[in-house]
Amino acid sequence: MMLISVIPIFWWWRVKKVSIKYFIFGGVLWIIAITPKVLMDLTVTPSLRNYALGYGTEVFVVITGLYVGLRTGLFESGFTYIAGLKTKLRNVDFDQAVAFGLGFGGLEAFFIGVQSFLNVLVFIMMPDLINQVPEAYKDIVSQQLSQSTWIVFAPMIERASTIVIHVFAALLVFYALRKAWKRYLWYSVGYKTIVDSIIPALTVYIGTQTIAGVYFIELFIIGFGIIGMGGVLWIKKIWSRNNA
Repeated sequence: MMLISVIPIFWWWRVKKVSIKYFIFGGVLWIIAITPKVLMDLTVTPSLRNYALGYGTEVFVVITGLYVGLRTGLFESGFTYIAGLKTKLRNVDFDQAVAFGLGFGGLEAFFIGVQSFLNVLVFIMMPDLINQVPEAYKDIVSQQLSQSTWIVFAPMIERASTIVIHVFAALLVFYALRKAWKRYLWYSVGYKTIVDSIIPALTVYIGTQTIAGVYFIELFIIGFGIIGMGGVLWIKKIWSRNNA
């Protein structure tokens, strides 16, 4: 995952000669967008989850799906739009907008990769630590640590697809700024909302207990990544046409 976060950035920087600052801007906006989500997960999210669970699985999936999806769409695309309005980012060209999206998605992938690496490293270095995990989570952690080695490709595929998703969403926002057409902002918000809103349903109804389940879930993420790639090509076409 860490390599997947770095390789596209390095390639785009070398091929397109884009200033490194646009990748950095993307990473900074990711930090800004993720901060309120972390704060919500420490405060509001547990209560909301417990409330939704009290009404059954179907209600839980719908409520948490909307909650997770909307906050991702509104915070990530919304903060990017606000930053563009208030700074010179509103004047970026296509290549610079792609660089922003790569920085945004790349930092997320790198952070998750480091987190996963450290989690596994801790249990390798201190195997007895599993006995200190609360009983409610011990079976889940043990199951994750004992999964087949083939599982390692799943998060790599997911991050590669997600980076494309971030790039497309960023391009929609910057195109909205460039043309003063807010509907493209809402396309971006809606796209990211849909992507994240299906996660609770996939987790509940398919689950990650088996390697087959994990890769089946990844098919959905790959699908959104393919849509994102097609969206990038579409935005590139209309961006060039409108600037001709």
